[in-house]
Amino acid sequence: MKKYIYLCLAVLSFGIFASCKVKKGVEATFSDLDGSWNIVELNGKALNPAETNQVIEFDVARHSLSGKAGCNRMMGQVEYSDAHKNIIKFPQVATTRMACPDMGGERELLQALDKVVRFEAEGDVRPVNKIALYGTDNTKLMVIEKK
Repeated sequence: MKKYIYLCLAVLSFGIFASCKVKKGVEATFSDLDGSWNIVELNGKALNPAETNQVIEFDVARHSLSGKAGCNRMMGQVEYSDAHKNIIKFPQVATTRMACPDMGGERELLQALDKVVRFEAEGDVRPVNKIALYGTDNTKLMVIEKK
């Protein structure tokens, strides 16, 4: 009788565990970043790439980034190691120094890039076409979308 009760409890526990299993989304890899991306969200605000003219281009093979911060060109290195999946940093991103009418969007983008420490896919579509970049306090800093 005790064996029967234990067997019923085990089956019931397994059934509850299986039904509570959360579907895991698609995981972004470092190679998914390769190419051109529009910045579609920055610090919780939706952006129109046609208006902001902010684009990031990742060269995964060279561990580098380039693009447009709005008015000025930007370039820099990407710190990534296969040993630490989804951990990424953009140290010393530099820009050209053209005088632009509104530098607020560029400043906000560069400050956000300086805070980025990890990335993950948005949604569950393969190939990955949207990636979120997060800061140390787990705040979503920006969302980029494949061009």
